[in-house]
Amino acid sequence: MQWTSLGVLLGALMALAGCQSPQQVAAPTPAPGTKYDLSQWKLTLPDRDANEILPAQLASYSSEYFHLTADGAMAFVAPAGGGTTENSRYPRSELREVLDPGDDNVNWSGSGHHALSATCQVIQAPREQKIIVGQIHGFDARPLIKLQWEKGKLKALIKQSPKGSNDDISHVFATRVDNRPFSYRIEVNEGRLSVEVEGERIEHDFYREDPAWREVTYYFKAGAYAQTAKSANGEVAEVHFTRLQVEHGQ
Repeated sequence: MQWTSLGVLLGALMALAGCQSPQQVAAPTPAPGTKYDLSQWKLTLPDRDANEILPAQLASYSSEYFHLTADGAMAFVAPAGGGTTENSRYPRSELREVLDPGDDNVNWSGSGHHALSATCQVIQAPREQKIIVGQIHGFDARPLIKLQWEKGKLKALIKQSPKGSNDDISHVFATRVDNRPFSYRIEVNEGRLSVEVEGERIEHDFYREDPAWREVTYYFKAGAYAQTAKSANGEVAEVHFTRLQVEHGQ
């Protein structure tokens, strides 16, 4: 009787476990690296320590901050009040270009031809309604260009100097994109910057503006960089990308 009871009990427990296991094991969030080539990018997270996910990890990495959506878009999510990097007050879920995955010091010159093309959509924005969706950043210098979604329009914020004046040259693009998909292209060609949004194009000779830019090297950034330091009611910056392409040439 004791052996029979034990067998029945074990059988019942195994059957119960078998019935429950599909419900207990949640399907993993799809990783953007399974669809997009992220071999020359690293990701900064808006977690408490602003951790980085390196290129080798990005092929299989996904989280609440970075994942594929049901329709195959690459989702970047940065909660208001999230963790920040050392030199910023704002949280970001943002990719940073790395030409050499083992060395952040290897970047590109303002001479030659370099371009970042993207199609994206702002899904949610914190109350300030400002999110940086694309950048050219100077290595150990200021960002040359930040493309900011602001209250439904796109604004180019171009620095006049890499380390001198902190003033911006700004341009608001005519097309109101609101929460619809839009395309942009940020390009450098022999010291001249061009930014195109929905067919409208502006140009700026940054080498002429300040020759100090000639001594700087650069890298692209893209994602959701929320321009808010406040945490309120679960607000987030959420941007979905369906295209992210980089070009480099002589």
